[in-house]
Amino acid sequence: MVNPPTNALVHPVFAEKEELRSFLDNRELKAVILRGEGRHFCSGADPESFAGSFRDASALQDALQSAKELLQLISFAPIPVAAMISGSCLGGGLEIALACHFRFAAKTAMFGFPECSHTLMPGMGGTLASRQLLPRHLIDLILSGRMIGAAEALQMGLVDFVSPAKKIEEEAIRFLEALTASHPPKLIRAVMRSIHNGRRMPMEEALAEETRLFCELAQDVVTMESEQKSVKP
Repeated sequence: MVNPPTNALVHPVFAEKEELRSFLDNRELKAVILRGEGRHFCSGADPESFAGSFRDASALQDALQSAKELLQLISFAPIPVAAMISGSCLGGGLEIALACHFRFAAKTAMFGFPECSHTLMPGMGGTLASRQLLPRHLIDLILSGRMIGAAEALQMGLVDFVSPAKKIEEEAIRFLEALTASHPPKLIRAVMRSIHNGRRMPMEEALAEETRLFCELAQDVVTMESEQKSVKP
């Protein structure tokens, strides 16, 4: 996100959908780190910018739906996506972070859903984040509107790793490189696709698709071995 100093969202649609889709579909990519410009990840919605949109219910509904489609692109990305979080990660910013597969937080990072303090609620999928958080933690965060630090966020499963701010990028890169560097992009995408299928397909269909992907990779292995034998002296 780029809107320093706090990277506040001036509109629910925080990126161009086709541009994001095209970027994630780059066949050379193995993993992605999502970060904010400067000291903060994203402080959530800018109240002044959002206030005008409340007057047009239809336009607001369309904007929120478009934002959710962006988050679905991240959540179902064909490669691992990690959020690198420093400073504030609030409201819509937290919803963006929750769409990522991994969350790396600086020790000084702060998290929260302040919407209820403004008689609102998360509107970009935050209330449905029970896949990442136990319902009791989600209810607590949303209804209390309180901010929590990185240590508590780690304890409740909101983030996966906590490190000093100066080392967070190094830690995220090291983790993703260890996860993906030795694998070809096709294998990474096949694994991610099959995992995502388990979330969006009936189990029988997801299992059948796993079989298809496995057999496709196995055929590639046979072809590669055949080619290696043919070039031996």
